[in-house]
Amino acid sequence: MAERKTLTITEVKEIVRFGADNQGQKLPFRAKDGDTELDYFTFKRNLFDKIKQGETITADIETEQRGEYTNRKITQLYQDGQPVIGKGTGGYRGKSPEELEQQARLMILAYAKDLAVADKITLDDIPKTAERFYTWLKVGDKIVAPLVTAQTKTDEPTATTPTGKKVQNTAELKKLLMKHKIETHEAYEILSIGSFMDLVDLDKAWADIKKAKGIEH
Repeated sequence: MAERKTLTITEVKEIVRFGADNQGQKLPFRAKDGDTELDYFTFKRNLFDKIKQGETITADIETEQRGEYTNRKITQLYQDGQPVIGKGTGGYRGKSPEELEQQARLMILAYAKDLAVADKITLDDIPKTAERFYTWLKVGDKIVAPLVTAQTKTDEPTATTPTGKKVQNTAELKKLLMKHKIETHEAYEILSIGSFMDLVDLDKAWADIKKAKGIEH
């Protein structure tokens, strides 16, 4: 859950590019929270021009501990008490088609990497699997190519959601999350798990996620 704080920016670093074709952008910076100076970053490009050295900002911060490192991600800024990124139906208002496509591609790449970590595909298969995910996302309900290789395990639980759709395995659950633009870390928080491999009842997991996100179908 995000925590709102007032920060004074002391240093803005160079934009870091990542992901497929370097489409992803991350702006790292340092700022003081009271007397403590820490590292922060944001992926939201429509916040980049608001982050300037010497400025004092009010920000929503998501903190995540990864081993000995702490990630402090800025998800929203406020000016005169109003959010810089306004919320609207289906996402943030004001995002260009290019930004929405970039967001989708980055999410898809993350899911493909999750499959590799779970030994469902090889590392070499990550790019083509991500592209298949992207094609599926663009055409809607029809998957035009297999999403995993023959290495896919068959001993994962099968469950049926309340809407009658079958969740064959964790890969199917991830496709549903992708379709509704729900990031992996959001699902982990909703389900209070550390990994999708912790799930036993996929039907209940998807039902809990839909309830938390207000998804009707």
